[in-house]
Amino acid sequence: MESKQKNVVIVGGSLAGLMQGIMIKRLGHDVHILEKAASLRAGQAAGITAGPEVQAFLDRFDLTHQPYSIPALGVQMINKESQKTRFFRRPMQMTAWSVLYYRLRANFDGLASELCPEPPRHSVGDGRAIFDALKEVTDVKYADSVVTVKYQGLSTGQNGELKADMVVAADGSNSKIRRAVLPGVERPYAGYVAWRGTVPERQCLDNYILGYTIPGRNGSLEPGDRLLNYVWYSKCPETSPDYAKIMTDKDGQQHHNTIPAGKIHPETWAAQKLYGTTRLASVFVELIEKTGDPFITAVSDNIVSQAVFFDQRLFLVGESLSLFRPHTALSTNQSALHCLLLEQVLTRKMNASDWEKVTLRYGRANRLLSNALGSFGLGGWPLRELGQYLYEVISQKICVPLGI
Repeated sequence: MESKQKNVVIVGGSLAGLMQGIMIKRLGHDVHILEKAASLRAGQAAGITAGPEVQAFLDRFDLTHQPYSIPALGVQMINKESQKTRFFRRPMQMTAWSVLYYRLRANFDGLASELCPEPPRHSVGDGRAIFDALKEVTDVKYADSVVTVKYQGLSTGQNGELKADMVVAADGSNSKIRRAVLPGVERPYAGYVAWRGTVPERQCLDNYILGYTIPGRNGSLEPGDRLLNYVWYSKCPETSPDYAKIMTDKDGQQHHNTIPAGKIHPETWAAQKLYGTTRLASVFVELIEKTGDPFITAVSDNIVSQAVFFDQRLFLVGESLSLFRPHTALSTNQSALHCLLLEQVLTRKMNASDWEKVTLRYGRANRLLSNALGSFGLGGWPLRELGQYLYEVISQKICVPLGI
């Protein structure tokens, strides 16, 4: 790609879009992020794993240089009586979506927040950075080496458009950009849901559920101020009456993907808690009982067959390219990997075709592994998925760390 200064539009201002924006800005290009949601976001206190590429990205690009994660030695399994069984040693760094979001915002456009009150100053050589919230992208077109992104202002109702030398589609698993260039890509439901929640550490004592400690709501890493995060997987066929009931919120609206915190119907959550008392270990029953505002996600996955379009001027990244089931805990790591590799494209150390090959291989391998782990955790024997995963890894020499 040319080395001249570019006008870059990024569709989507969550973690994947912000990582790309910071990297591209630091290379001296002007970046305009269009984000459908509001600028200040709660993030549902969702816990995530900061994988090796996330750590590498922050080591290079985070100018706040503040701690952001809690170390974990590995995965300790317990039985229903809360007795320890197997232990899998795999050091990990656990953090929260909101901690990374506001850290990235501070680095991208200088947003000051409770989690990052002193954002770093603009560096010499940085390009311009604009975070444009409440803008919903409606279409993307390409002509005469220019990409045109059309959008609607959700607060004003006014339509607008931006001309770009390059567009990065980071608008997530329901990507409108992907739908425009690859209209046939579906997001099939996996047949089970993930109940998620957090409980303040001070409130607690020391089927398939996992839990880990993440930073507190103000980003604190101090014991007692932190949150205990859990993910509880539960089978629920899409054709069953239970699925429609579970995915209908307290206002009567049915959701396809996620019911946010505070919106789950009280009767639905009460029934799920009662079910948990007969199925879960006591330490997890305590977490469930003390959860104030859980949220629920219908687990799904997909991957595209192509990630670069418009004569190498449009790139799909993050979950726009590949959506993993949560079991490998590598979704955010994938976004960081895409960003670090795209930097090599922009600095002419890698061509766009090789970027596409590497990112698609990584996505295929992780999708197979996450599907296999999910099936095994819910009582299945995913021999077919594991065989495909091993073939993908060995044949392509991909290094994919095991998640949780």
